[in-house]
Amino acid sequence: MAFASMVFVFIILEVIVLAILFIVGIILLVRGFMNKHLAEYAGKKSPKIMMITGGVFVSLPLVLFVCLAVWSITSSVSTIFNRSRYECIPDIWRHESVSDSQAKSDIINALLVSADKGNREAFARNFTPEIQRKSGFDAAVDRFFESYPVGLSKCDKKDESGGGTGSYDYGHKVLNDSLNYYCILDGDWYCVNLEYCYCNTDEPDKVGVTGFWIRNLEASAVFEGEGGKTDEYLVCDIKSSSEVQARLIGGRAYVWRTTGEPRVTAEQLRAALTKIDRLDSPALNLMLGEPNVGIKNDGSSDYAYFYELKPENGEPRYAYFQTDSEFGRILWAFLCTPYEVDYDFELFKEKTDD
Repeated sequence: MAFASMVFVFIILEVIVLAILFIVGIILLVRGFMNKHLAEYAGKKSPKIMMITGGVFVSLPLVLFVCLAVWSITSSVSTIFNRSRYECIPDIWRHESVSDSQAKSDIINALLVSADKGNREAFARNFTPEIQRKSGFDAAVDRFFESYPVGLSKCDKKDESGGGTGSYDYGHKVLNDSLNYYCILDGDWYCVNLEYCYCNTDEPDKVGVTGFWIRNLEASAVFEGEGGKTDEYLVCDIKSSSEVQARLIGGRAYVWRTTGEPRVTAEQLRAALTKIDRLDSPALNLMLGEPNVGIKNDGSSDYAYFYELKPENGEPRYAYFQTDSEFGRILWAFLCTPYEVDYDFELFKEKTDD
């Protein structure tokens, strides 16, 4: 980052110097031309020297500009010619250096546009040659297209996240990245996850998509409930609501258990929790009923629970509890909408001794 800043400063300084040279050159040319016709400079060489010096000062920036213009045009023509021979985005990555943001935008667009068009060949080329050579690759692509919801390329990406890794070793470079987001298509929620390598100087066969997964709400709920891990590199999993009951809570999908109509509002629950600090309290159980979602947190004794509350302005609301044991002491509780956990709306505040 510091190196890039230094380069930028250096370029700015060069532009300033060239601009000064050009302006000084113009001034010298004009002064030399005007002095040439004055009687006091008759027979003197100074006007001619001023004009020659001015001409040199003016020509330096102009020559540099022409050279840059020729280089830019040549480079652009070369890039257009080379890219006309590329069959997919990873082909570009194997021959050109691209930014992480450009790589991310290009690859997700290439995958979804080709999938929307039903172009299996164009879609498949985006995966690494290493994966394409696997025995079950063609069958995996066929299964993907059988379930794929056409139109995802036109959906807005929401809650976009990801993370890249890179290794640099004396000219040997490997760059990997990922993209995770959800989108809404025709009222249905979908989660999209992508992993890819956009630079590998030693092993170009590992450049390309290494994993692509699309799941609807119900499939995501089951997948997360089972641990959120898979060995498959290509998945389009669409489950129906008749197979799985699921809800979107705080931007994540959960397998849902219906326990009756919600009984209280968020404000009523918050007022009750000023006097209650355990989830197994009979009074709280009477107010909330059974949890709609219950999760044992890995690696600790903590539990997470979700309860449906009465909706607000027609939108569902949920209470999100964290306890120190199964239905034990409440550690914290917050209000949730389908798309976020509202950390500004505390339902429970731990009691402190004054």
